[in-house]
Amino acid sequence: MPASISFRAATVADAEALARGVVEGLESYRAFAPPEWSPPSLASEIEHLQERLADDQVWCLLAEAGGEVVGQITVLPATRAGRPVDEPGLAHLSNIFVREDMWGSGLARSLQTAGRDAARERGFDAMRLFVAVGQPRARRFYEREGWVRIGDEFYDPVPGLVLLEYRLVL
Repeated sequence: MPASISFRAATVADAEALARGVVEGLESYRAFAPPEWSPPSLASEIEHLQERLADDQVWCLLAEAGGEVVGQITVLPATRAGRPVDEPGLAHLSNIFVREDMWGSGLARSLQTAGRDAARERGFDAMRLFVAVGQPRARRFYEREGWVRIGDEFYDPVPGLVLLEYRLVL
């Protein structure tokens, strides 16, 4: 991983920069998403992240290089996620994005490890995440990192894609 990358906890003030990373990352989903699909608007993603980052149960780490956000990860209780479940020991990993020019750098692994550590420190004993069926590269990454697919594919109206659930015991 490049030595020029630094990490810090995200704050509400980072919502716009993080939202830009999410929207940019989601643009690549057009390659496999239905023709009518589109990523959320920047404005709606900023609003969503402002709400999330104001919640003291949400942990978000960002990676910066040259003053720009190049990666991010968010961990929150699964009871507070978009598809909530009543499993108090379960954390939800959300918004793990790495800017494309950083793919293969080890940044995703560093973010994912930091997310696992943060979940453990907050008392969780397992984590879950959702990944689009059309993202074989991401699925291979999670599987290499020890995540296990749970259940069948399902359609989620938000984000409007067919997803898979993966879990990791901490």
